[in-house]
This record gives sequence, structure tokens and C-alpha cells, in this order.
Amino acid sequence: MKNRSSITITIITAILAASIPAVFAQRQPSANEIYIDKDCRRNQQLPQLERFTIFSRNEFTTNGQNYLFYAARYQDGGVLFCTSKPNFNQPKPLTAKQIQSQFIDKIVRDPNNKTAFIIAVRNGNGPGATTTNYRLDLSNVDRPKVTSLSPS
Repeated sequence: MKNRSSITITIITAILAASIPAVFAQRQPSANEIYIDKDCRRNQQLPQLERFTIFSRNEFTTNGQNYLFYAARYQDGGVLFCTSKPNFNQPKPLTAKQIQSQFIDKIVRDPNNKTAFIIAVRNGNGPGATTTNYRLDLSNVDRPKVTSLSPS
């Protein structure tokens, strides 16, 4: 009888030992990752289904004020664009439907305008999806201006 129970304990221990690392392997946050909620507020304690992970962050100055422009990706690939004062103070989502919640391939600063960015939006998520480039001008942070550029 002892032999049978020690085999059972060994099997249970093996199952637990195999499954515990799998639980911890599920996308643990990196020390460098910054999470925000759907309202652009920084929050490192958000559950995975409620968080966006910042992948692009730029500082810029307009009208004598410093701002952050940041983009965060949701787990489905859609992107949330935000602006805030430094240190994520007074955050708010951008009101720019052409780029908000889209698949974004690239964000670069416009070399001709210190308050503008070029954003490549992928029109779909499959093979052969086209890309449209937009210029986002944040010279007036409360009224961002999005201009379509030629598709690439």
C-alpha cells in the first residue's frame, strides 16, 4: 500500500512541477514595460485584459509647454495614442480616428516639424495589407491635426 501511495505522490508532484512554471511563463511584465489603461493613465497593476503596453514615447514642446506623446499596443495589436504633461500628468487619448485603434507599423518624428510625427497605419492584418502614412501635427495638443500622405 505504501508503494502505491508513494507512486501517486510522485505523479502529483511531477504534474505540479510541470504546470507551475507554465503558469509563471505566461507573459510576466518586464521591469521596463509601462502599462496604461484605456484612458491613458499609467498603472502597472492592471490585469492583462485591461492594459496597453507603451511601445513608443516621445517628448515635445509646443507653446512653451512640455508634453509626452505615447503609443501603447493592446494584446490584439490595436494601438492607443495619448498625450500628457511630463510624468504622465493629465493624460488623454488623442481624438484622431484615422490612427486611433489601428495597426501601426511605424512612428517617426517628422524631420520638418518638431511637433509632428509620421505614422504608418497598416490597413488590415493579413498578407498584402497596404499601408497608409499619416502626419500627426500636435502643435495644438487639444486639436491634433491628422493629414493623409501618399500610401506606401
